[in-house]
Amino acid sequence: MKAVQLVAPRKTLLVDVPLPETPVDGLLMKTRCVSICSTDISFFEGHLFPSEYPIILGHEYLGEVIDIGPRFDNPDIVLGDRIVYWGQTDFGGFAEYRTLRPIFSGEVKEDTFWADRDFSDDRRAAAVKVPAELGDLQASFIEPTTGALRSILHNPPRVGDRVLILGTGPIGIIAGSVIRRVLAPNSVVSVDVNPQRNSHAEEHFSQRAFLPDELIDEVPDSTFDYVFDALPTVRVEDEQKDPRRVAMRKLRAGGKYVLYGASQEMQKFDTWLMLAKGITVTSASFDVNAFPMHKTANVIQSAMQMLLSKVVDGERLLSTVCHFDDYDRLTNIFETYRHTTDLKTVVDFRG
Repeated sequence: MKAVQLVAPRKTLLVDVPLPETPVDGLLMKTRCVSICSTDISFFEGHLFPSEYPIILGHEYLGEVIDIGPRFDNPDIVLGDRIVYWGQTDFGGFAEYRTLRPIFSGEVKEDTFWADRDFSDDRRAAAVKVPAELGDLQASFIEPTTGALRSILHNPPRVGDRVLILGTGPIGIIAGSVIRRVLAPNSVVSVDVNPQRNSHAEEHFSQRAFLPDELIDEVPDSTFDYVFDALPTVRVEDEQKDPRRVAMRKLRAGGKYVLYGASQEMQKFDTWLMLAKGITVTSASFDVNAFPMHKTANVIQSAMQMLLSKVVDGERLLSTVCHFDDYDRLTNIFETYRHTTDLKTVVDFRG
């Protein structure tokens, strides 16, 4: 099968690799669509890194079941079903086929191991069967919606909170949409350096989308009760304008700061403000001892409902479709991702 391998930071190859064997208790799937995630770009840029190269990037995945292992025991899954999964392993999507050992909502299974990135992982992945009324392109957004929803459900704002979303890329828009429409906040506003993404945010959820200097100048300190940080790795020349430090200044005493984005590069947090204000910095753990995969299986079911009900507007999240055969365009998307005004880009494997 064809696959896009990352062989070093900023270096990919289109290669032929062996077709994977169907797990005895799992599925073999033919890839239909994979949307590009900021995590993929962080690996591409070298802000995240695997234990060894090469790897196949891609995890916001939709596949069609083409083979079922002899000990797979869920009678509701048949050949031809479309499946989306959420797992800790961030690899394997940008290939024509992949395998999966799924856990569906209501099942309690585990196969845990100690990963090389300081948490316990599960060789199984939370999964959901996609109904006919949700199209392929939008179905690939179930995975990022699951990630945002895990974080929000584990660390929700209180009813009536004043909420600030840091970063209005796709995850920020998904998180803001869920909070605004479901969790009864007093207000939800956002901040991003990209004016076009601010416009997207106001179309989806944000009652006011600030540029960084506007947030600093126009919003008094200690305004917000809750911050959702969906930013990637950030570097600024003026540390007083570091968006995470600014957000902590804008939090009230005792406020909650929810960290979503992941980087293996150190990011700056203002420990004095954390101490002075008693800010709670929290996240939804990757470690399956703290957040078991069978619980995420229930979250992914709810995430799909968010898209079906348009709490999260998948149609407006979609910006670009790139066919898997167009390797040059795909690599250009990796290179320019941080500078785009687009929201979700989907890699289409369908004929």
